[in-house]
Amino acid sequence: MKRRTKLLVSLVLVGMLLSVTGTAWAEEQADRVALRGQVAAIEGDTLLVTTPSGEEQRMITDENTRFFIPGVQEPSIEDMDVGDYVGVWGERGEDGVMLARVVLVVPAELAHRRNFVQGRVTAVEGLTISVETGQGERLVITDESTRLFIPGVENPRIEDVSVGDPILALGRPDDEGNLLARMVAIVTERQVRRHTLRGVIQAIDGDTIGLRTRRGEVRVETHEGTIFRIPGVEDPGVEDLNVRDLIIVVGTWDAEEEVFRARAVTLIPRWPSHLRFLRGEVTGIEGRTIVLHALQGEVAVLTDGDTIFRIPGVEDPGLDDLEVGDSVGILVGRTDDGGLLDKAVLVRRGSESLIETLRALVEAATMLLESLAQQVGIN
Repeated sequence: MKRRTKLLVSLVLVGMLLSVTGTAWAEEQADRVALRGQVAAIEGDTLLVTTPSGEEQRMITDENTRFFIPGVQEPSIEDMDVGDYVGVWGERGEDGVMLARVVLVVPAELAHRRNFVQGRVTAVEGLTISVETGQGERLVITDESTRLFIPGVENPRIEDVSVGDPILALGRPDDEGNLLARMVAIVTERQVRRHTLRGVIQAIDGDTIGLRTRRGEVRVETHEGTIFRIPGVEDPGVEDLNVRDLIIVVGTWDAEEEVFRARAVTLIPRWPSHLRFLRGEVTGIEGRTIVLHALQGEVAVLTDGDTIFRIPGVEDPGLDDLEVGDSVGILVGRTDDGGLLDKAVLVRRGSESLIETLRALVEAATMLLESLAQQVGIN
C-alpha cells in the first residue's frame, strides 16, 4: 500500500475513534479517565504518559487492555515505543491507580502537522521560540508579520516573551513540523478556555459570524485586525469562510454587547480525500436518505448499496435496521452534485461497551479503506 493511502487509513481510523469515543466515554461513569499525550516511558505493563498540560500519568495495562496501532495486527504494549503519541481510555481504581482499557497510537505525522502549539516557553533565540508541549518540544518561528498578544504589554515584541511563559501560537506547520506563527499569545490554559471558541458557522453577515458551539449559538464579530488562517488561501479574510465551516476563534467576550470579538480565526480542515465524519442522532429516514441532528444542524445523508453499517446485535445490518433516535457516527463523501453520500454508519445503542464500539469502528474503517484501495488500484 502506498504511503499516502497508509496515511489516509490512519487519518480515517484515528479520526473515527477519537470523534466517537469522546462522546461515548462522556456517557460512562465519573471514575472513567480519558487522556492524550506522548509516551515518556514503558515499564513492563505500565505506560508513563505526558499530557498536553505537562502532567505525567501512569496507566497500567493488563490482558484485557485493547491496543490499536495503525498497520499492526494484534498489537500489544510490546509494539509501542517511547515517543509514541497516544489516546488512552481507562478507569481509576479505589486506590487511585489508572487501568487502561483502550490505548490508541496516533501516527507521528498527525501529531506534528497541527496549526497550533500550546505549552510553556523553554527558550527564545532570535525570532524562534522553543515550546515544551505535552507531545514534546516544538519550535515556533515568528517574523515581522506575526501578531503578538501579551497581557499588560502595549505593542509587544518577541523580546517581551520570557522563559516559563504559558504560550498559545497559531499558524501553519513547515515540512519539519515547526510552526510558522501568524499569532502568538502569552496565556494560561484557563485563559485559553475562556478566550477560545470552537464551532460550526451557521451564518455570515458582513463581518459577523453566527457560530454554533457546544455552549449554544454565539455571535462572533471580526474586524480589520482579526487574523485569519485558512489552509490554501493567501491573505484570507471573513469573505473566504463559508456556512458549515468548522473554526476555532480566539478573542474576548463583550458581555454588554453579547458578542465574542475575534482576534484570530482558524479554519479546521475537513477530512482528506473529501471525507467527513459526522455524529449525532437520527431524526428521520426517508427512502435511502438518513436525516441526522448533528453539531452542524440538520444534515441529510444519502446511502447506497456500498454503505457499510455496524449495528450492535444485528447480523449483516442494513438501512432497514436503522431506527429514529439511534446515536450514530457517519463517514461521508461528496456526490457529483455536491450532496453527502454515506460511506459507513456506526450505531451505538443501549449499554453497548466502549470496547465493542471501538471494535466495530475498526472493522468499519478497515472495510471502507480496503474498498477505497481497490477502487484506486492499490494492493
